Amino acid sequence: MIWRCDLVPQYEAYKSEIDAAIQQVLMSGRYILAENVAAFEQEFSDYVGVKYSVGVNSGTDALMMPLWMCGLKPGDEVITTPFTAIPTFSAIRHVGAKPVFLDLEPDTFLMNLDQLRTKITERTKVIVPVHLFGNAVDVERIRDIVGKDIFIVEDCAQSHGAKVRGKMTGSMGDFGAFSFYPTKNLGAYGDGGLVVTNDKDTAELMKKRRMYGMISKDEFVTDGINTRLDELQAAILRVKLRHLDKMNARRQELAAIYADLLPKEHVRPQAVRQGMESVWHVYSATVSGRRDELLQFLESRNIQANVYYPMPTTKQKGYVAAFGTDAPGLPVTEQLSKHIIALPFYPEIEVSTMETVAKAIREFYGA
Repeated sequence: MIWRCDLVPQYEAYKSEIDAAIQQVLMSGRYILAENVAAFEQEFSDYVGVKYSVGVNSGTDALMMPLWMCGLKPGDEVITTPFTAIPTFSAIRHVGAKPVFLDLEPDTFLMNLDQLRTKITERTKVIVPVHLFGNAVDVERIRDIVGKDIFIVEDCAQSHGAKVRGKMTGSMGDFGAFSFYPTKNLGAYGDGGLVVTNDKDTAELMKKRRMYGMISKDEFVTDGINTRLDELQAAILRVKLRHLDKMNARRQELAAIYADLLPKEHVRPQAVRQGMESVWHVYSATVSGRRDELLQFLESRNIQANVYYPMPTTKQKGYVAAFGTDAPGLPVTEQLSKHIIALPFYPEIEVSTMETVAKAIREFYGA
């Protein structure tokens, strides 16, 4: 079986380093917010180019925490994309805000910033650009449009190492929210997340809030929850962070190879704008037609392909239940959801495997 994402080869590549890091934690007897979490927070801050990082227990909490810090109230609006994983929507709803959606650029699959001014109202408090499939939104342009009065919370769950004109995603907004779900470019072996910021007081408050609002085992000083990055996961992530640039570079090489192998008249990969550096978290492309039949054909050849995302957030039952109706006026999003496909792709995939996938797609389309 050719899997869409196979995690085992990466573990095999770094097994000795990872096993040693795990053993060190187990033998330390310190499993909660110990030296590996602190060290990883500093190392990741240095990598992204920010001053502070706060480890939490998932990418969803990494997005929810800064939205909480923005002081959102019921009725406040958060502008984002309808074409994203459900946790983006869930985090916005959890803090009581209302999502407002921008339609997409049809070639980059990213939120169309030409429409941003038309969506801003007096209730707009936050913009959440989602760096989708490793491809970066132009956060600097968003800042030029909204100024300093509206928060920018970058959803970096799929963009570890991606850049906008040389600047890392996560470093340009007020906050950056990262996920370390196992399939991410920087993935743990379980859940994990992290928030980055350049504001010291905000970082200190988030560290209190991730630990019930406590400053010691006997004293709490603010509202809080339990959302801590595990020491064990932090140790694993420290190992993988050392190899992230190499893995991302390989993803970029493989994406270029796929583009040459696939039939261009039938498969159009996600476009990357000039000045942007994608890290190709997922190799997503639009196909000329018969997408669902193609998926079945690939499955018959033992090739797993996925669809991210088959249904926009605004068409989901959970959204309709919350707001009574779906959100109209998103034609590009709705069209894209019918034509997009994610092909087998990860840093360790063999080129011969990609050739097998491309050959099957050419056969399906008679190309």
